[in-house]
Amino acid sequence: MNLNTSIDNNYIYKYLSNSDSIKGIIHITHGKGEYIKRYSWLIDRLNKDGYHVISIDHRGHGRWIKNGNTKGIFAEKNGWEVITQDLINLINNTNEEYPHLNQYLFAHSMGSWVGLSVVMQDTILKGLIISGSSKFPNFLMNLQKFIIKLSIIFFGKYATNPLMQYLTDYTWNKKFKPNRTTHDWISTDPDNVDDYVGDNLCGFEVTNSMWGDIADGCSKAFDKRNYSNVKSSLPIILISGTNDPVSDFGKGMENLYKMLNQIFTNVQNISMKEEKHEVFSGLRKDEAYNSLKSFLKNIP
Repeated sequence: MNLNTSIDNNYIYKYLSNSDSIKGIIHITHGKGEYIKRYSWLIDRLNKDGYHVISIDHRGHGRWIKNGNTKGIFAEKNGWEVITQDLINLINNTNEEYPHLNQYLFAHSMGSWVGLSVVMQDTILKGLIISGSSKFPNFLMNLQKFIIKLSIIFFGKYATNPLMQYLTDYTWNKKFKPNRTTHDWISTDPDNVDDYVGDNLCGFEVTNSMWGDIADGCSKAFDKRNYSNVKSSLPIILISGTNDPVSDFGKGMENLYKMLNQIFTNVQNISMKEEKHEVFSGLRKDEAYNSLKSFLKNIP
């Protein structure tokens, strides 16, 4: 499939380091219902340590919404392939501009499965950091696809899906009763949670179209047959919290680690006790960052 997508420069974030010795370039692929500016703390630390950060918001998020595009939809069709190609194009274009610098991908939550879809294409990436991810069981994936297809039949692909919202955000938050906010599950840092809840570009309900694309993307990411062309030596690190409901409190991340360990030869899995979904914006974010920094430092 040749999508020939292109990204307007208005959608690209460039945070360039002032360091005299630039170590590389980090791309961030973010989660559902958020955008790149949520990563300002991480970006600042990376810049101070000599890394440029060059990223884009996924379609239907962030700057796309601000510029009048429909919230919560990737594309009219082939949405997952479109956002995957967006990221591949960004990586290739960045390589043309900075051919002497290694590139790495930081992939969080939904973005982690986008990242895995990118890696399947045998890109020039030198390392992959996966945060807040999971490998869902087949029965759950099939149930979600059934719910989404049924909702599309009755309400259309541009409608939101209250049942999927209940099965995800609402159910995840119930694990932390009594609840202070609607998204206590996001982070151990209350200020970070408040920033998320107070931002109208975060936590919004997405369309059936996007739910369907995410389900298809996950199925693709969890199928080992799709990794036949990868560079098996690609260094990968998984970092998650034991209190992250997205990863079923660590079980899903462990399952993802086991799968990737059968495909790649250099995979690490770090589990942070009592941290929630966003370990890089939680109360132990410095510890999470030090693990990331050490990982990057040890890549040849």
